[in-house]
Amino acid sequence: MNDMRIVERDVDITENKITARGVQVYYGTNHALKDVDVDILDKTVTAFIGPSGCGKSTFLRCLNRMNDTVASARVEGEILLEGENIYDPKVDPVQLRAKVGMVFQKPNPFPKSIYDNVAYGPKIHGLTRNKAELDEIVEKSLRRAAIWNEVKDRLDASGTGLSGGQQQRLCIARAVATNPEVLLMDEPCSALDPIATAQVEELIDELRSQYSVVIVTHSMQQAARVSQKTAFFHLGHLVEYGETGQIFTNPQDPRTESYITGRIG
Repeated sequence: MNDMRIVERDVDITENKITARGVQVYYGTNHALKDVDVDILDKTVTAFIGPSGCGKSTFLRCLNRMNDTVASARVEGEILLEGENIYDPKVDPVQLRAKVGMVFQKPNPFPKSIYDNVAYGPKIHGLTRNKAELDEIVEKSLRRAAIWNEVKDRLDASGTGLSGGQQQRLCIARAVATNPEVLLMDEPCSALDPIATAQVEELIDELRSQYSVVIVTHSMQQAARVSQKTAFFHLGHLVEYGETGQIFTNPQDPRTESYITGRIG
């Protein structure tokens, strides 16, 4: 029987991509995030929902140490990526961000060619030995981001000349080019029209087979469509976390129910 229990525990450990315990974030004297505990699973889309200013983007930015770039920010607690504390002084934030890619709210391609946008990460992290390997990574990343067929004949054209939806998929290609383990997306569709939004949502669903995807969204409909797990934040607290279907149909906390039914937010 003991063997069975050990095997079960091993399965749990491998499923958890990110483990956060007692996470607090302060911006100066403002206590923005309070005592967050959560386990984020591998090969799963996890949605963070909640009213504006509730802490969901702040927590997302903890997961690849983007808050390090904010002078007044202080992060306490523990965040483990596959068992390694990402806030350990030995961890290089630049290397961490290659493993934990990020896509922002507003598409932000570099003012470079489509090819160079995707090649940039692999180049600076020394992931390729020659041009042929780089070409292969660029093509594979653009294919993963479902934009290869639209841009393959104009890879030397500027990334900023693409439509908004194409730019966002280019940014997703750029994020996956360093072969990350986790993809963070901070409201990736809020600047896009409905057709581009549907394309990115479809892409998120496909990316789940290879990555742990964490998405912050204002749209509860979007969370319901793309995620398997949902975390509801309110006033700096992680109020409730569970299966998306359960959060939306049978929430355990009255605050979650109030948000979902439109009474708060």
